[in-house]
Amino acid sequence: MKNNNMHKPRWVYLSIFLIVSLLLCTVGYFYNKASDPPTSAEQTSNYLTVLPQKTPKKAVNTDLLTNKKVTNSALSSSEGKYQRVIMTRPQWKLQGEFREHFKRLQAAANDGDNEAKYIIATNLRYCLSAPIDDNALQAELEQISQYSDVGEAADSKIEKFDYCKGINSIERHQFYAYLEDAAKNGFVAAQESFVNLTAEFFMKSQGFSTLKRAEFIQKRDNFNKQKIVFLEYAAQHGSEKALISLSNVYYSQQLGEKSFAKSYALNRLIMEITDNNDIYNRYAWFEQRQYPQLSESELASANEIIEQWSAIINKNGTVYPHD
Repeated sequence: MKNNNMHKPRWVYLSIFLIVSLLLCTVGYFYNKASDPPTSAEQTSNYLTVLPQKTPKKAVNTDLLTNKKVTNSALSSSEGKYQRVIMTRPQWKLQGEFREHFKRLQAAANDGDNEAKYIIATNLRYCLSAPIDDNALQAELEQISQYSDVGEAADSKIEKFDYCKGINSIERHQFYAYLEDAAKNGFVAAQESFVNLTAEFFMKSQGFSTLKRAEFIQKRDNFNKQKIVFLEYAAQHGSEKALISLSNVYYSQQLGEKSFAKSYALNRLIMEITDNNDIYNRYAWFEQRQYPQLSESELASANEIIEQWSAIINKNGTVYPHD
């Protein structure tokens, strides 16, 4: 019996071959399409890189703030309107021995250079506690030899002695004249230095300890008043150190009426200008503790201070971050 397939025309086989080839191509196309990487919107959603985020500041509990209508407008100035410049303090510690730089700095200070005055003042104050000569150094080394960390303490004492040698006692005690002059001329770094300058140290270092009682009290009180003036000026130029120091002074009720309200207002201002999360959280905690203790009149005074000082700080446009 003859095979009927032998009688089929060639075009039939050719058609079958083309159909099968077309099917295979179609299957291959969709397979490759499914395995292609996504593009446009797909690619954006599936291949988005997440950038690291800055740790947010701890949120303040605003529930406490709504009952007495605390003014927040002063604390929410737009970034586009106010741009505060981060200021750096001069590097006061110099290479080698300080006496190598002293005359040059004195010449600049005499020409009115406030930065030179600040650097001189800071170095002279640093040298005030350095041994004045070899005998003094040996006496201090013998004294610290009794402590367990004698090596580190001795090295520090010798380094300070070497840095300050050649600067006599009279010159060292002149630190305050340079510092006060720079501060009076509005040099913020000099004004900030009063944060760590106590009335007791001032009176002793400037030879006022032996004054008669009335004169002594007058001199000490004048220093304290001037210190507050300097710190307020520095604070209004964005000094975090000055704001913190003033807040502590007012909180201790040392400056008369409305001290508590002033301390509260300064804590709010510290929270406004700082970029340090630890400082922000600390003073947010202080602020929340103080708030329930404020009377309506104290709160009104605090809001007024916040508005006034925030406007001044924004206008001055500088920030001196805490170290």
